[in-house]
Amino acid sequence: MEENKNVDEHLDEHNYDGIQELDNPPPRWIMMLFYITIGFAIIYAAYFFWLDVGDLQDARYVKKSEIHETRYQLASQSSDEIVALTDAADIEEGKSIYKEMSCFACHGMLGEGNAIGPNLCDDTWLYGCDFQSVFNIIKNGNAAKGMTPFKTQLSDARIQKVSSYLLSLKDSKPPNAKGPQGETCE
Repeated sequence: MEENKNVDEHLDEHNYDGIQELDNPPPRWIMMLFYITIGFAIIYAAYFFWLDVGDLQDARYVKKSEIHETRYQLASQSSDEIVALTDAADIEEGKSIYKEMSCFACHGMLGEGNAIGPNLCDDTWLYGCDFQSVFNIIKNGNAAKGMTPFKTQLSDARIQKVSSYLLSLKDSKPPNAKGPQGETCE
């Protein structure tokens, strides 16, 4: 009987084809979610439209494009125009990139070479001794010899720093260096 009395209290006055509708309120969690959505919409509209604090999609695209242009400005230069860096900070950054990219796995911690990669500290090199050759082999790799191309992993500026670091290793004579491979540099 109590159940029937409770149903009678919530009966709506709608009656369609003999079917009566109950007036049940939505659950509280749905109402809370609804109110949170309304609050978020008001804050979002104020942030992006009324107060003009946030950048819209077009403005964000322009800013990111400018950052990309400054970060990768070397990419538009041909590799013939890129020169070796001699600043100690750039050489040190090249050394950290060498370690970060795990180049030591094939070329040794000091560039001495190992069973996989050649010695980078002597005066005989496989693909040329000049800066452009070193830059190009790091950037484009050599699949036949197992050298990974790093053009998708490093920007030209970072490849430039690693190449400069490698050229600074010449004649450093690390212990346990691998024997000479390639052509003797002049």
